Amino acid sequence: MNLTPLQQSLILALTTEWQTPAQITGQLPKAMRNPSDVNQSLKDLLQKGLVQVNPVVFALYRLTALGTTTKKTELHENQ
Repeated sequence: MNLTPLQQSLILALTTEWQTPAQITGQLPKAMRNPSDVNQSLKDLLQKGLVQVNPVVFALYRLTALGTTTKKTELHENQ
């Protein structure tokens, strides 16, 4: 799966626990902390099925099973 560098960083920052965009952004390198870019990338990851949005609480995100697998692959490739 082709992911942009920001999407790769978001996948690595996300977990299976619900997080706000601010929490996620705080884990990114400073050069990637543009809120607009982060929100767009989260939407893109959502469309790819890698991220899930909380249906009850607005603006909470977490990895899906596919996202978790992708994260493991990314971590393995970075070693």
